[in-house]
Amino acid sequence: MKRASLLRFLSLVALAAGLAGCQSSPTGAGTGKYAAVEISGFSRSAVEMATEQVFVKEGYKLAATGNQTLVFERPASTTQNVVWGGWQTGLWDRVVAKITRLGSDDDFLLSADAYRVQSKDDSILEKESKMGFAVQSKYQEMLEKVKKLLEPMPKSPGIGEEAK
Repeated sequence: MKRASLLRFLSLVALAAGLAGCQSSPTGAGTGKYAAVEISGFSRSAVEMATEQVFVKEGYKLAATGNQTLVFERPASTTQNVVWGGWQTGLWDRVVAKITRLGSDDDFLLSADAYRVQSKDDSILEKESKMGFAVQSKYQEMLEKVKKLLEPMPKSPGIGEEAK
């Protein structure tokens, strides 16, 4: 009897998580990305450093960098492993942050997409699935922390201006 109740409960949790993953992108992001913030007045390197600092504080490790992108990873929680079936190989959370220039030299859009990864680092079996928008607010808050971290820092001089 207890086993049947547990199976029903886990089925409901999986169904709810699946339905939540079918929601549309958040309004206001304007990018089709999972989470996004506009950052003005700072260099790309300052935005990169602040982004790394926030994600590391949240338990992520910088896994890769590329042209305009930072990839962060961390092991998924035990609950996520139970719900999403990562018992054998373990699940990982992967966030791909992208820093896109918006017109001027010091205006950027910092956006992020989040994925669940099974069989990480296995060239044949690795499977990456985009997380649903139900947990999007967590990543939006992290990007807002990046912006807030930069606020007390001096702004970079504009084009044609000299640093004082």
